Amino acid sequence: MALAGIRTHNDDIRAPPELFYHGKRIISLDDVAFGLHISKKTMRKYRDEGKIEIYESLTCGAAFVTQEAFNDFIDNHFISSRHPDYPKMKKKHNNTGGNTDK
Repeated sequence: MALAGIRTHNDDIRAPPELFYHGKRIISLDDVAFGLHISKKTMRKYRDEGKIEIYESLTCGAAFVTQEAFNDFIDNHFISSRHPDYPKMKKKHNNTGGNTDK
């Protein structure tokens, strides 16, 4: 079920606030991990591998990514189902069991 569908069933859950850092929209690491169905630990692994820039608080557990960093991550590590190489890339990924690089 999509997150929007969950929110319509439970009015106590609010959409996350829109926050900005130096004029750039930011997304909490919790929301990114939840939306991509991966753990925050995996997101930090991607950070360590240089795949995405994450801002982390020095005083609490807060962490976020900028919209720009999120877009770059998607552009570099995902492929559209409309891309001409999509069937070949998905087949290669499924056969190796790992991620494929563009």
